[in-house]
Amino acid sequence: MRQIRFDEPYRLGPKTIHGRFVIPSGIRATHASNIHKCFREIPSVGVVTTKSISAAARAGYREPIYARYAPGCYINAVGLANPGAEAFLKEFEGLTTPPDKFLLVSLMGSDVDSFVQAAQTLLPMADGFELNMSCPHAKGYGVEVGQDEELLFEITQAIVRLSGKPVFVKMSPMLPTLGESCRAAVAAGATGLTLINTAGPAMAAHGCDPILSNRYGGLSGDGIRPLGLRAVEQARQAVGDEPWIIGMGGIASPEHVRQYAAAGADLFGVGSALTGLDSAQMRDYFERLQSDLCADRGERYERSCETTLPMDYTRVRIAARVDYDETLFKLILDRLPGDPAEGDLAGKFYFLWAPGAGEKPFAIFSAAEKSIVVRSVGCFTRYLAGLSAGAELYLRGPYGAGFPNITGCTAVLVGGGTGIASILEIACRLRGSNRLAFLLGARTAKHLFDVERFGELGPVYLATDDGTLGRRDLVPSLLPEAVESLPRDQRRDLVFINCGPEPMVRKCFELQRAWAPPERIYGSIEYMTSCGVGICGKCASPSGALTCIDGPFLPLREFERP
Repeated sequence: MRQIRFDEPYRLGPKTIHGRFVIPSGIRATHASNIHKCFREIPSVGVVTTKSISAAARAGYREPIYARYAPGCYINAVGLANPGAEAFLKEFEGLTTPPDKFLLVSLMGSDVDSFVQAAQTLLPMADGFELNMSCPHAKGYGVEVGQDEELLFEITQAIVRLSGKPVFVKMSPMLPTLGESCRAAVAAGATGLTLINTAGPAMAAHGCDPILSNRYGGLSGDGIRPLGLRAVEQARQAVGDEPWIIGMGGIASPEHVRQYAAAGADLFGVGSALTGLDSAQMRDYFERLQSDLCADRGERYERSCETTLPMDYTRVRIAARVDYDETLFKLILDRLPGDPAEGDLAGKFYFLWAPGAGEKPFAIFSAAEKSIVVRSVGCFTRYLAGLSAGAELYLRGPYGAGFPNITGCTAVLVGGGTGIASILEIACRLRGSNRLAFLLGARTAKHLFDVERFGELGPVYLATDDGTLGRRDLVPSLLPEAVESLPRDQRRDLVFINCGPEPMVRKCFELQRAWAPPERIYGSIEYMTSCGVGICGKCASPSGALTCIDGPFLPLREFERP
């Protein structure tokens, strides 16, 4: 077994790095903000790999993109979604990687020119490059490139010569000539290898329906650990002792790390085991993993890649629907998983799935009514708009940290557009021990739905863009009137709770600072949310918090860059 001291630094390229753990490409740290949050907060993580970036933007696949098909076993197909090299570089403006950490930039392409073009753009931010030769489900990319040893050699050599930085080649465990491919990469100048990517292509189904929108995806988690160990051992035997190997695939416990070290790995990627961990739990997990490895006293705990969050689907039916206008409607369901009571879903959400049509997250407007409010804006919501009573759908969840318990305060809840649908459950949770007021805004009167239900809980202030109900203005304009109408003693303990489009929420933040400290100002911004379990990283806030699992309601500080 390779002798590895987990508490000692090591040299990688020109840098001295602290931390033997690696965040794999596409796992959690996919934006500049959550990459740097990981660098700041988790000392044992020395290398963070970006998602795979191409020269031009790629939309990727629609949801579902991530699913659990057995305990500790997952399947995903994101489709190599990324904003393109220039946009990704712009995210990192003003940010620098700490001197003892390593930013490994993952590149994707279909030929030498496309890899080189992406590398040229991203060179200023990269400590090194990882070449994605292993994605199992994107036609014309990944493993389809990696299985051509001549092309693999040419691409690797071109990036090595261009960058002058450490280059890792990420290999698929499915290659029939894995050893030869590894030797070709090293012969071309690669510093090391990354093994493995997800295994596949494969298909997972719920009943008879494929879960992923792409139908096929890559497997990860406990089920692929034997493939990862075999691949690392094959690679080490093929390339000898010197090249670096980043081993990954189902690592969750100290025993798994030792197994990969015995097979020949130097660094250790942890991915699926992070499913369901919020930011604090992720910090604690890595701290304990490092501590147990350094103590070297055998196992202190058993851990697999299994998550504690619910990922199974529950079949529901539409019991009724209410149409507010041609674009906005409410679906009333016959049941909710877990049978939550009124207020139980404050600050939580479900994913709603229609096989073949897609999946999206929705807050429950009312747990008592079992209702969600939908605005028709894309292909999935247009599909929902065509459904009537009796239609079947599936739910998974609930997700989210939930809104914190507060008492003895005056809570001002501000909702804009469909953000209104997220605040009734919070109000039901808070009403017994706080005073409540509501500021609701929408484009037109028909989009100010169920106003009377809010009126039963506290005073309501209304605004519409077209002036058809309430003030003709945007909802933040209601704040001065609402606050000044409160008795002076109630202004000393104000708490603000905001939900809606980002410009609305940020304007509210700006105004609310005059009446409350930042720790009593909360927001939920409609960031892209694709997995709900803290893996894809798409929903990162400016601080790096993941709104799907740390939020979606977060204190003001999480919407500011550190």
